[in-house]
Amino acid sequence: MNENKLSGKEIITLLVLETLVAVLVVGGFLIFDILGLYDFSWQVISGAVLGVAVIVLNYLFLTVSVNRAVNNYLALRGEREMDEEEAAKFAAENSMPIQNAIKTSFITRSATMVLALLVAFLTKWFHPLATVIPLLSFRPLLHIIETIKGKAGK
Repeated sequence: MNENKLSGKEIITLLVLETLVAVLVVGGFLIFDILGLYDFSWQVISGAVLGVAVIVLNYLFLTVSVNRAVNNYLALRGEREMDEEEAAKFAAENSMPIQNAIKTSFITRSATMVLALLVAFLTKWFHPLATVIPLLSFRPLLHIIETIKGKAGK
């Protein structure tokens, strides 16, 4: 239960940081417009919103998928005590469903990102670069969140 609340805080933190990235992207395009290097359009805003939405929803789906897989594993294990040999045997016999759930989650999340990029590149509704930047900022932002979480835990 505590893990789910922590994940909720991480999702909100990710949403705030990704929104900040989107604001910086839109601001950058506005500066290029002021300098006469680019004609600003609403596609920049919609592209940034698409990138943020895909990343936050993917992270939410990741969190739910992993929590569900681990909870299912723990439900199978039950409350009984196991020695190391029993625990190793149980893990070997029951780890495949968790691995499959996580692999399915990864494939689904990757397909969602590819679909978002295809939509951004193939339609006139979204600016591709404004969509890509929030998608690429996910890992650095996640690293920042983990660093902050680690420092707060000490």
